[in-house]
Amino acid sequence: MPAILAVLACLVLLAGGIHAVLEAGSGRRAAQSGSPSGGAAGGSSSAGSHPAGRGAGASGLSASGARAAGRRAALSARAASLVFCPASPAPALRQPLRQALASAVPGSASAEVLPLGVSSDGRTAYVSAWTPQFAGVAALNLASGALRKIQVFADPATDQADGSSGGRWLVWAETYSLSSLDDFTIFAWDSATGHRLRLGHSIAGPDGVPWPSPWHAPAVSGHYAAWAQGYGPGGLVEIRLADLSAGTVTTIRTGHTQPPFFDGDLVVWPESDAPGAQTTLRAYNLATGRLAALPAALRGVNGTDFVVTDGTRTAYLSPSLTSLYYSPEQDRTARLAFRLPPGQDFSDLAMAPDSLAWTTTAATYLASTRTGAFVRVTAQYGFATGSGSVMLVTDPPGQKQAHPALPLHVIDPARIGWPDCQPSEGAARRS
Repeated sequence: MPAILAVLACLVLLAGGIHAVLEAGSGRRAAQSGSPSGGAAGGSSSAGSHPAGRGAGASGLSASGARAAGRRAALSARAASLVFCPASPAPALRQPLRQALASAVPGSASAEVLPLGVSSDGRTAYVSAWTPQFAGVAALNLASGALRKIQVFADPATDQADGSSGGRWLVWAETYSLSSLDDFTIFAWDSATGHRLRLGHSIAGPDGVPWPSPWHAPAVSGHYAAWAQGYGPGGLVEIRLADLSAGTVTTIRTGHTQPPFFDGDLVVWPESDAPGAQTTLRAYNLATGRLAALPAALRGVNGTDFVVTDGTRTAYLSPSLTSLYYSPEQDRTARLAFRLPPGQDFSDLAMAPDSLAWTTTAATYLASTRTGAFVRVTAQYGFATGSGSVMLVTDPPGQKQAHPALPLHVIDPARIGWPDCQPSEGAARRS
């Protein structure tokens, strides 16, 4: 479900305050989500060569180098069998999170600002915003709260946007009705030049009404964007691929497909043989222009479109929305890393360097993909937006209104000192 629907779900479920809290705990039944968007993985440094004259062991590593190599090996082994568990209240964890969650991005506590993506340096968020002075798509300075207008909504009462960013490009789908999301236009904006492109529009049937489309923000990776749109009766949906640098758009798949995502040099999407049938993933190689085999991390995905990946790490939800699977590497099969109790569901996933966020009906949670420890980062509801730099956490609306204020918080994963995950016997995969 896109961010614009997440807010509607939050309004329906609104039952209390909006202050973010730090609280270890479990997920609850799903209510809202943001756009599954991936971020770049943070890698550990490699062992460097030691200066001439320094002693080294038989392996050629100094004592400090051997210790560093041992730590990396331990981290790799731990990541391969990662499980998520509530974090202990260590100061290195709680202090930076408290600081980030105690202050909102200027202006976000008094206006509706929905994050679509984040710049590669983590300083700018791309948003759809409704403020007293402006309604539309904009670039938001996360430090000052200043908005740089990208596109103004023609009708702020009905127009909405949901999108994602990758590198220099922002791509979004703009809709024009509160009752249907099937009438939309796809736009792209080049942050380096300020140039805006119109990439396409929803397809109308013989009666002039747009064919139903599975609603999801366009996916972006480098200078490519991809999205799904309906083109015929019986749930027929095509996958569209745009080369943003060339300004060209092609159809790479038709049939009973679902919204795509990028995984390295692959475009990946769920597909079924018939409407309502369980989906499996298909992949298209950007380099060859042909269908391609899935990496090991994605081969077990079926019946779900909740998948996030940064080209290295992969996380996805089970079709029942009760189990979370994770793989630290593309050539490793994803393993069950967390399971909710019966009757509770996930609703969203978001990825940033060394971290993974998920949302449930109860709240949004942030976890380390190095140690598996996680904490609760909203009092209730809310959602997270991942990127290759920072994780954005959006509080739920404080009151029921058309465009409620949505306090936005910036969490830098590099500043957090995560403790080791210590799951209890028999509860390693539940909370």
